[in-house]
Amino acid sequence: MIPNSRPLLARLSNRTKVIGAAIVVLAVTATASAGFIHLPRLSSGGSPMVATMKPLSADTIAPLEALNRATVAVAARVLPTVVQIQVSGKAPARSIEMPQNIPAPFRQFFQGPFQQPHAQPFHALGSGVIVSPNGYIITNNHVVDGATQVQVMLNNGRTYPAKVVGTDKDTDLAVVKIDAPGLISAQFGDSNQLAPGQTVLAIGTPLGEASSITRGIISALNRPRNGSQDTRGNFIQTDAPINHGNSGGPLVNIRGQVIGINTEMLTDSGGSIGIGLAIPSDLVKSVATDLIEHGKVIRGYLGITVSQLQPGVATSLHEPDAQGALVDQVNAGSPADQAGIKPYDVVTDFNGTKITTSGQLTSIAGSAAPGTKATVNILRNGKPMQFTLTMGNFANAPTADETASAGSSDNGTTPKLGLTVTPLTPDIRDQLHLPAGVNGLAVQSVEPDGPAAMRLTRGDIIEQVNQKPVTSIAALEAQLKATPAGGDVLLMVYRQGSNLIVPITPQP
Repeated sequence: MIPNSRPLLARLSNRTKVIGAAIVVLAVTATASAGFIHLPRLSSGGSPMVATMKPLSADTIAPLEALNRATVAVAARVLPTVVQIQVSGKAPARSIEMPQNIPAPFRQFFQGPFQQPHAQPFHALGSGVIVSPNGYIITNNHVVDGATQVQVMLNNGRTYPAKVVGTDKDTDLAVVKIDAPGLISAQFGDSNQLAPGQTVLAIGTPLGEASSITRGIISALNRPRNGSQDTRGNFIQTDAPINHGNSGGPLVNIRGQVIGINTEMLTDSGGSIGIGLAIPSDLVKSVATDLIEHGKVIRGYLGITVSQLQPGVATSLHEPDAQGALVDQVNAGSPADQAGIKPYDVVTDFNGTKITTSGQLTSIAGSAAPGTKATVNILRNGKPMQFTLTMGNFANAPTADETASAGSSDNGTTPKLGLTVTPLTPDIRDQLHLPAGVNGLAVQSVEPDGPAAMRLTRGDIIEQVNQKPVTSIAALEAQLKATPAGGDVLLMVYRQGSNLIVPITPQP
């Protein structure tokens, strides 16, 4: 219906109605005199002889009836395990910046930032799924984050207080627990067996409507979360409508098994546009087990930073058909470093699982228990290699700042330019096919919001800074330090057989 169409029609004047009626009468009279009005032929009983549609054959609709029966059966199996989660709490006071469009004469009255006088109460609804008969329930971290009170309403309408057992911000998962009799728990499926096109159901409490079911398919696999290429999960994309309130509810397969936990939707309208993301069940089980047993997640530590292998990079590395995760950085002293893994290596397999995305590797490596052996297959300059290492504990891994400050002789972060560089080694020269006369520092990674963003790219060789040769990180830092504050530095860069001069303004 067009908005406000009824009020517009209701505002037509009586005079307009009379004129309209007269026109209709005249038209009917004229048409009748011309012999164009045909009344329906009446049967002997006085009823019109109305033509009826031919019924569809049972064979024609049998597949649809079977689909209906299957969907109803799956829903009946899963619904008792799905709950509504009601949370309340107080959001912390936050600063509010002064609006930028206030005219200059009045800005003196709006000196900011301002502080809200006190914390603001909030109430929210989410979803969850029962995973054990003794009351453990999986939901999203963002559903219970900041909550001071959590209640769970079962599918039968009964409500119970819940306590938060553990949360994990990195995967957006949480576990809560209730004490209630006769609970039915869900069964997990294997998310490694999923394929695009498979039918799925999303169940939850969208916009407060409890026990709502939507149907769709798996649209894609291994999606990064919220557009990020650096994620601890390779997410399932589905077109089953997911809206606010679905968070924490299950995504199930045609067997009624949980193969994902719905976590977010991508939208430009505020509502579902058919792009929803769910956390794969294999990752969910691993995280939930740690939260239940330890109250926190225990992750394995490999010690590398990886990114998605792009076709252009793969070609330049003589690996045009390769799929995997490109090693951007190896942390000094890490398990990967001790095993011999290096930047520019492409990880193609981890513990027998083929790697196709960087997020997949991060997820699988994080799920490996600390202290266990892991086998990593890589491609280096087109040649396959295999390494065996002992996984570390992510809790003991150095922070990004510690990694940068500790550094190593092989690589270094340059905060003023927003990039990471490494001296040229014979291996890097071979991988990049550099001529003998090219010397300098190879760019490993570029911060997306840093000064060098959109100017330098991975694989560039910085040969000179302000017309001074640089072959070590110390020489680069010395030239940056000598640059006057606010001034540009001129980089002589070798890229794909050509030199170019790139001006960059370092950040303080």
